[in-house]
Amino acid sequence: MQNRMKNLLKYCYNDTDSIEFQLFLISVKCLLPYENNIGCLFDKDRYKKEIELFSYYMNGNDETINYWLQNKRPSNMNDKLSEFKIIPIVLANTVWENSIEEVLKAVTFYTLNKNTILNALTISSAIYEFMNRSEIENIEAVTKEKLIDFSVKDYFTKNLIETNKNYIIKFERERIKLIAKPTLFDDDIINCSSALNYIFEKKDASDNKLNTYLENTKAASAENISDAISSFSIYLHKLRKGSISPEKLIIPDKIPDIKECLKYSVFTHPLLGRCKVVKRTENTAIVKNKSGLMRIKI
Repeated sequence: MQNRMKNLLKYCYNDTDSIEFQLFLISVKCLLPYENNIGCLFDKDRYKKEIELFSYYMNGNDETINYWLQNKRPSNMNDKLSEFKIIPIVLANTVWENSIEEVLKAVTFYTLNKNTILNALTISSAIYEFMNRSEIENIEAVTKEKLIDFSVKDYFTKNLIETNKNYIIKFERERIKLIAKPTLFDDDIINCSSALNYIFEKKDASDNKLNTYLENTKAASAENISDAISSFSIYLHKLRKGSISPEKLIIPDKIPDIKECLKYSVFTHPLLGRCKVVKRTENTAIVKNKSGLMRIKI
């Protein structure tokens, strides 16, 4: 199981400096084992704090994050990076109902876009079934059943998300259209998802993103990527098995201002851990923690 996780992660995340990997890391940090249930919840309160801090060191661009930071509410934009935010949530859960509940918390944090929600459901289902060793040819049928059973109205009502009747009608049209497709996981859907590419083996060895990246990266950097993925696959496997106590992952309610922390050469931050300031300029600081180096805007 752990090796299965590791290989999927290696294919989907090939650069520890990329925004995709940073989004993965933040989601991992926001997974909290249920106290009286199997699996992990997505801690939205911590996620808000992580994203607010992320704005200082984000390497890349995510329109849905930018919108949330400016408006503190979800947009209706298609979230092109949604997949990279939800993969660890699926991997850490063994019960489908819990998994999709927490996945949609992460998705709707940023957007209520109909296609993003439906894509998240189909990708999550494929990963979930793949991790549970379902036959590849059965993943499509099982996923269609999950689409049939899904009610966005019930989910929104349960989670106090306000919408209107017109939205629900349009969502249902898109859901039915997806269910009616002769082939749900066709090339159009698969080619837009790293995880689906891996699961359905549409990847070509010569085009494998990881291999391509490693061929053009120094050996030391390649080793860092491999070590990071191995470490996180071990951690997610422990979360999946329920062998990590929730108490160990609790953070304080009050998070210190990162700009105040950067006044010291070494500091400990509740979200970043122990950090060392490697270099400081007028507008930025290069900080090192156990996840690597980050450039923080001051």
